[in-house]
Amino acid sequence: MPKRSSSLVARMRLGMLAVASISVVVVFVVFYAAWLRYTVSYRTTELGRQVSALAQGLSAGGPLSGESASAAGGVRVQLFRVQAGLIGARLVVTDEQGSTLLSSDDAAAESYDLSVLGEADEGGVRTAVAAVGASRAVVVAAPVEGVQPGYLIALQPVGEISGAQQGVLLLLGLSALFATGVAWLSGSLVVRRLTGRILRLERAADDISQGEWGLQVEVEGDDEVAALARTFNHMSTRVAGAYRAQKDFVGDVSHELRTPITTISGFAGAMLDGTASEPEVRERFLTGIRDEANRLAELTQTLLALADIDAGRVELDEVVIDTVALAEALRSRHQAIAESRDIRLEIHDLRCDSGSPLGDESRLLQIASALVTNALTYTPGGGHVAVSAVCGDGRWSLRVDDTGPGVPAEQRERVFQRFVRLDASRSAETGGSGLGLSICARLASLMAGTIGVEDSPLGGARFVVSLPSMIPEQ
Repeated sequence: MPKRSSSLVARMRLGMLAVASISVVVVFVVFYAAWLRYTVSYRTTELGRQVSALAQGLSAGGPLSGESASAAGGVRVQLFRVQAGLIGARLVVTDEQGSTLLSSDDAAAESYDLSVLGEADEGGVRTAVAAVGASRAVVVAAPVEGVQPGYLIALQPVGEISGAQQGVLLLLGLSALFATGVAWLSGSLVVRRLTGRILRLERAADDISQGEWGLQVEVEGDDEVAALARTFNHMSTRVAGAYRAQKDFVGDVSHELRTPITTISGFAGAMLDGTASEPEVRERFLTGIRDEANRLAELTQTLLALADIDAGRVELDEVVIDTVALAEALRSRHQAIAESRDIRLEIHDLRCDSGSPLGDESRLLQIASALVTNALTYTPGGGHVAVSAVCGDGRWSLRVDDTGPGVPAEQRERVFQRFVRLDASRSAETGGSGLGLSICARLASLMAGTIGVEDSPLGGARFVVSLPSMIPEQ
């Protein structure tokens, strides 16, 4: 794990260094090309100005060939070389055809191609960057007027011009290296801060995989990594809750199974060893075995129903539900039980002008029947249970009110969890399995509905199931 984490940091740092280096190199190349172009252009302009001034002096100096030129040749050549040194370029005087008449360099060519020069400017100066021998050079030509017309040409290799800028390029290169170093250092700090939070998430995930359920990580900032940390914390809390629920579920199921199995085993053993030899005792024991077996069967069916819901194997219809039929079904199922317990069961008209519930008809009847059964179970004799419906804002809500002990506010979330039975409203006879309301909540959710509990105007609890509604077609 640490090795993989270190590799991530190293790769991000190398990536940061690569990006910084490439960026600096690109900037350096572009700047160097622009700088060289600017330098050559500036040098060409400066050389043109100098050559133009020298050409005017040559025009007033007399002919460059013949006897008079030969007599003064040595002095003129010396002066010509001094002038070439002052402007830092090779000077050549040619005639109009480009043949060399005078040069500051003994190795000058015998003639030059004047056709490579560009158009003349206002002062008659013509410039070009052309191949001269084995290298490229800046070529500047100014006309020489007077006794013998021709051209004064100045030539300077591009390499000499760029070489004169070596100090600037060295400074630029050092600046580029410094910028790369700064970028790498700052990038390393950013990488360390970013990967540090990611590595904490990695370590926390590894700890959770080792059994440290519910572990939380510190949330820093408000970026994507912080959002990931918040999601991780939420996931960790959910995982811890699911693990606790799983343990509680297994414990509760074991508890629910242990009692009937123990009872059945005890009754059967008593009958086998002759303890229950009297017909009345045997009948009572057999009745107990039958009742506990029925309880096991009911619990098994309930658990299978929950497993099917959790696995997504329950298919629900989405139709407009007949609320008149729903009310009649509730009366037929529960009226006799309510009368036997001396409880007044009042089922109102469940129709609404603004619409009917939209969902699965049999599942809504299952939910409503479970809620009425729950209300009858926890309402004492002489009490009252009422079933009604209200509509509004595109929802249809079924309300089941009773005069039982109610549900404390702090327990209203837990009451829909599995195997939860509130101490204030349970007894040995009416405890149930604690799964009915959990199934109701899951089925309501699958029909895009909600279920909740609140205080009832009757003094007990009010369970409310809310479903989407729509007006049926006439």
